[in-house]
Amino acid sequence: MGKDGYLPLFETKAARGRILFKCYAASVLVGITFICVYRVVHFPAAGGQLLKRWAWMGLSLAELWFSLYWFITQFVRWNPIYRYTFKDRLSQRYENAFPYIDIFVCTAKPRIEPPIMVINTVLSVMAYNYPSQKLCVYLSDDGGSDLTFYALLEASRFSKHWLPFCRKFSIEPRSPAAYFSTNPKPHDSNPLMAQDRFSIKKSYEDMKNRIETTTRLGRVSEEIRKEHKGFQEWNHVSTQYNHQSIVQILIDGREDKAVDVEGQSLPTLVYLSREKRPQYHHNFKAGAMNSLIRVSSKISNGSIILNVDCDMYSNNSESVRDALCFFMDEEKGHEIAYVQFPPSYNNLTTNDLYGTCFRVLNEVDLPGLDANGGPCYIGSGCFHRRKALCGMKYSDECERMEERDRQNGKRKCKCIRSIVQVEDIITGLSIQCRGWKSISFSPERKGFVGVAPTTLLQSLIQHKRWSEGNFQIFLSRYCPLLYGHKRIPLELQFSYCPYLLWAPNCLPTLYYVAVPSLCLLGGFSLFPEISSLWALPFAYVIIANYAYSLGEFLWFGGTIQGWWNEQRIWALRRTTSYFFALLDTILKLLGFAETTFAVTAKVYDEDVSRRYEQEVMEFGSPSPMFTIIATLAMLNLFSFVCCVKRAFVGIQIKALESLALQGILCGVVVLINLPVYQGLFFRKDKGAMPNCVTYKSVALALLACSIALYQSFIGKERKREEEMGKERNLPLFETKVAKGRNLFRCYAASVFVGIIFICVYRAIHFPAANGQVLRRWAWMGLFLSELWFSLYWFVSQFSRWNPIYRYTFKDRLSQRYEKVLPGVDVFVCTADPTIEPPIMVINTVLSVMAYNYPSHKLSVYLSDDGGSDLTFYALLEASCFSELWLPFCRKFKIEPRSPAAYFSSTPQPNDCNPPMPLDWFSVKKAYEDMENRIETTTRLGRISEEIRKEHKGFLEWEYVATRQNHPSIVQILIDGRDGKAVDVEGQPLPTLVYLAREKRPQYHHNFKAGAMNSLIRVSSKISNGSIILNVDCDMYSNNSEIVRDALCFFMDEEKGHEIAYVQFPQNYSNLTRNDLYGTDMRVIETVEFPGMDACGGPCYVGSGCFHRRETLCGMKYSKECERGWKREYDRENRESASVLEESCKVLASCTYEENTQWGKEMGLKYGCAVEDIITGLSIQCRGWKSIYCRPERNGFLGVVPTTLLQSLVQHKRWSEGQFQIFLSRHCPFVYGHKKIPLNLQFSYSPYSLWASTCLATLYYVTVPPLCLLGRVSLFPEISSLWILPFAYVVVAMYSYSLGEFLCSDGTIQGWWNEQRAWVYRRTTSYLFAFLDTILKLLGFVELSFVITAKVSDEDVSRRYEQEVMEFGSPSPMFTILATLAMLNLFCFVWSVQRVVVDVQDRALESLALQIILCGVLVLINLPLYQGLFFRKDKGAMPTSVTYKSVTLALLACAIALY
Repeated sequence: MGKDGYLPLFETKAARGRILFKCYAASVLVGITFICVYRVVHFPAAGGQLLKRWAWMGLSLAELWFSLYWFITQFVRWNPIYRYTFKDRLSQRYENAFPYIDIFVCTAKPRIEPPIMVINTVLSVMAYNYPSQKLCVYLSDDGGSDLTFYALLEASRFSKHWLPFCRKFSIEPRSPAAYFSTNPKPHDSNPLMAQDRFSIKKSYEDMKNRIETTTRLGRVSEEIRKEHKGFQEWNHVSTQYNHQSIVQILIDGREDKAVDVEGQSLPTLVYLSREKRPQYHHNFKAGAMNSLIRVSSKISNGSIILNVDCDMYSNNSESVRDALCFFMDEEKGHEIAYVQFPPSYNNLTTNDLYGTCFRVLNEVDLPGLDANGGPCYIGSGCFHRRKALCGMKYSDECERMEERDRQNGKRKCKCIRSIVQVEDIITGLSIQCRGWKSISFSPERKGFVGVAPTTLLQSLIQHKRWSEGNFQIFLSRYCPLLYGHKRIPLELQFSYCPYLLWAPNCLPTLYYVAVPSLCLLGGFSLFPEISSLWALPFAYVIIANYAYSLGEFLWFGGTIQGWWNEQRIWALRRTTSYFFALLDTILKLLGFAETTFAVTAKVYDEDVSRRYEQEVMEFGSPSPMFTIIATLAMLNLFSFVCCVKRAFVGIQIKALESLALQGILCGVVVLINLPVYQGLFFRKDKGAMPNCVTYKSVALALLACSIALYQSFIGKERKREEEMGKERNLPLFETKVAKGRNLFRCYAASVFVGIIFICVYRAIHFPAANGQVLRRWAWMGLFLSELWFSLYWFVSQFSRWNPIYRYTFKDRLSQRYEKVLPGVDVFVCTADPTIEPPIMVINTVLSVMAYNYPSHKLSVYLSDDGGSDLTFYALLEASCFSELWLPFCRKFKIEPRSPAAYFSSTPQPNDCNPPMPLDWFSVKKAYEDMENRIETTTRLGRISEEIRKEHKGFLEWEYVATRQNHPSIVQILIDGRDGKAVDVEGQPLPTLVYLAREKRPQYHHNFKAGAMNSLIRVSSKISNGSIILNVDCDMYSNNSEIVRDALCFFMDEEKGHEIAYVQFPQNYSNLTRNDLYGTDMRVIETVEFPGMDACGGPCYVGSGCFHRRETLCGMKYSKECERGWKREYDRENRESASVLEESCKVLASCTYEENTQWGKEMGLKYGCAVEDIITGLSIQCRGWKSIYCRPERNGFLGVVPTTLLQSLVQHKRWSEGQFQIFLSRHCPFVYGHKKIPLNLQFSYSPYSLWASTCLATLYYVTVPPLCLLGRVSLFPEISSLWILPFAYVVVAMYSYSLGEFLCSDGTIQGWWNEQRAWVYRRTTSYLFAFLDTILKLLGFVELSFVITAKVSDEDVSRRYEQEVMEFGSPSPMFTILATLAMLNLFCFVWSVQRVVVDVQDRALESLALQIILCGVLVLINLPLYQGLFFRKDKGAMPTSVTYKSVTLALLACAIALY
């Protein structure tokens, strides 16, 4: 209802089907994003073809422009609205109070705009179904022609008969010419009409003959001049551009005599030809309109002004009333400045040959502008409020009803702006910027119908004028984005831009239709291969755009051929009209040209009209526009023929695949230009292309093709010469990009869109302030959690975007460098013989001693941070056993070379090798004897006196007080320099060194980092190997070729000098089939680390890593770094082993690092539980690169925790250390700023932020279940469309995760176990890590280092092998896990009970997602419920934990229900 109970005079309806459009637009945006990504990631390398780089760059810029332009056009198409009027309500209320209407008809040249056409338009508006005494019609004749005045005089007489005839029979249209041509016979249903119609038609034809005869003569006869005094004005007219003002009131509506044949009053009719003088600029149509506004304000001063072009007759006699429904609406009418009717045309062919109709623009774009604040003013068919035209600003006090204002005083009028050719656009914009609104209205019967150009040249010239004027506006101070800033809505500012930017569209279009075809000739590929997944976004964007465009065109009454014609004409306009418009605009800005106004011709000869009706394209004249069109057409034809020829002659299929999209583009351009080829070669009529244009276009196209072919030939020759002249060795490794990443990127893009929709849902459905307070807080928390998950997901994509895999060529390494291989120092670290059994430690030592590498260049160091003589004894035994083991490994090339692992995996010798069984049994016997001796001694916990006498090294333990208080111990058990240090076959043995660095209670020993730094210093004195490998004591070498794999990277001639370390993945030997605790992290190792490698290098993970010694010692990378290898000390001239042992003790002392850079800029970094990560980051920040290598045979195998608690504690340590790094100055974004690539900084972040994910995860697994109890909905209803993004994101992410896991050789049960493990870690390990980190920052706790136990009792091991989860101990972590499990169980049972009891409950729909979430958490926690209630073994959940968890869960549920 309107105000005061009035029904509104118009209604507004939103367009239907916009959801479909928005889905289409979103999908196209995703496609465009992928195209941009393709252009960036596939940018041609700097060393490639220069022309291709420039062509690629230009095409990228063109596509960026098209993308930007497409994006801007969506503003006018996003949400169009349609208006509907109620003229019956208008008549009921205001029939006696209608405002005065002034109608302006503008003409300029009688030769181009025939007077008979002009007066038909005048008569059509005089005959409106509106009180005649309130209608005033003004004809502005800018040609100042007495022929036009004579025609108007004839019309004034004919109107006395025509207007009564129109009223009497309610005819439509009310232009005599249009009416008689569309209704050749009277209606048989109305006998009275026939006689009147015959007489009226006879009168009209007589008038028409008189006017056309006079027009052909080009002058008015003396007899006619005597009929009206107005002709005397022409006695003073010199020329069209030099005459005084002429104003003649042909019908004065105020006079009683101004009546028609039925005695009804006639509208006022005025002729105006404003003064023109050569010294004054007349400002084209804008000047004429402003003169009309001033003159009409003196004569009639109508509140409403309608202006129409002289060729745009009124087709609907109710148009005035339609417009008044908007102006006179009680609620909104006072804020409306103008009502714009869309233009239509009566001479269009069936398929709209020149695409003049603007069907979709009128039906979608103008309503879209209306929705954004109001359509632009397009110069004709527009009803204006006079006050708005005269410069009044809109305010709340504006009158809502406009009445006649006959004040005689002068008014200062801003009127029509006339600084550019499209005065209408800028005038409408300025009105809107003064606060007024405008309306677009398209009635069922078209309001105004005009004449469309019937030749191609006229159509192109018309568009040149429009686009030139629009672009001038964009470059002036009246640019909507500047002039409209804070005056009109932002979306309306953008809605103007597609039309203002027509002209600059020429450059990317010209590029796109010329350069790809020339590159096709030269064999330069600018698009993805047709078989590549990258072709999909190109194909989708093109097909989706044009399919939607075709559907839209057909929906609004077009034909398929009409749509094709429109696509052709847009291509022709962009390459000609807009091109010349752009040039002219630039020239005008530079002052080389002036503004001109080209009037579109409205008359054509019979041949042109006949060809137009037959839909044959008209060329005829030798215009420069036609030269451009023909040249481009010929260029694409030559390129397409060449492409087809290559396809049939037998070029390589691969090359054709890469050029296929260019060939298709060329083919489409050729199809579009078929009428041009007809005009060039096959037509003989006058409308054919002139011969001069044909010759020019063929010559220019051939010249361009010749240049392209020549450049291609030169480029190929240069490339061939470079390849022939380039002498370089084959690389020692190669890098391959992971397959299937296009699928991942599509998935990631779709998930990103889904996440955006989820965020939009959370924002727009935020609970109202007057609603439930708890729901608002719960909603806010869930929103923040989802924002965190979204951010975390986004950050994690950096390391997954483009993983790469490395492959080595060890045969090439051996061929080139076998005699100059560098020395390799291997560091094995252990800390506690009770947690890390000595037998396990020496198996690792023996595995690295047995590498397939020259033994004299291999040195193995064992760092024993426990300072245990048990470990030393085990190493002593290993040194003796190595004399048998190493020859056995070499002789039979066995794998793995850890004795324990080998004999457990090979219980019987290989029968196919006859000499092996005897050696196998003897070596196995020797190993078992050694194992028994070591384990017996370990169980005793001390070394017997007999054993102590076997080696002097045991004397060192006489000075050992405790594990944390002892001097340095350095013992060289095998001195590789000693000629006697050989195995049973006489081959040299690797150097083997035992080190227990000094420890004192008053000095911090810095955990593993301190041990590693001591090893670096001691090894530099003994062997000083160029390469350092460090492994944990439980991580034995599983691949004897791993050293050579690493050296393939370090010794590569091209890239080796910039590599600091090579990281191998950590794999495990004791995993169950389904990896019960998700310890393997197989996806991290197979996807994320290769992804980090692509971003700049993987992180250093503390074990299984080969380092360049110089980088560990703090050297910065520079281009001057040596590519050769530092040779180790000459072993012949070294000090004796005993001297070295003593000298090295100083290097391992507690005080050595004081006042040095060790632990800061040298060696491993101190102050963090994950010293490896921070050390690797600092190396990368010094300019070095790192490599991730994952050979077919795993390099290292370790031992995973066999209990849940050990696994959680291990992750607590890792996540705590990572989070400490993130909050320290070594945060990758701070420390790595401008030192490492941004994507590598982001790649570190997912691991650094492990701890902080605990809060969001805890919120998500507690609050939704509790809200479920309280029937508080936090998710969309199951029947709502908003559920789709939630469902899609969850299903897509977990489906992709499962697929990725299976592709990494996992199992479905293994994947499920990993999901459970991540939930447990996030709610316990990461929570305690987060809390400990905060407490450390506040100074309440100190840094600690927890070593993961490597031994378990038999019961635990048996349950682990059976994949039964181990609880057992009453840990606070288990209390949290059990409480959360019980909480979700109670909530799920309650919700299921509600579903069963009350199936019809509507509220359950809104709680469905919470119920599903609860159910999934219950499924995840099934092993917990078993441990809590059903198991009776020692690994069950302790009773105390069960009681606590049930109590806490019940308490939380009670609070929620309360």
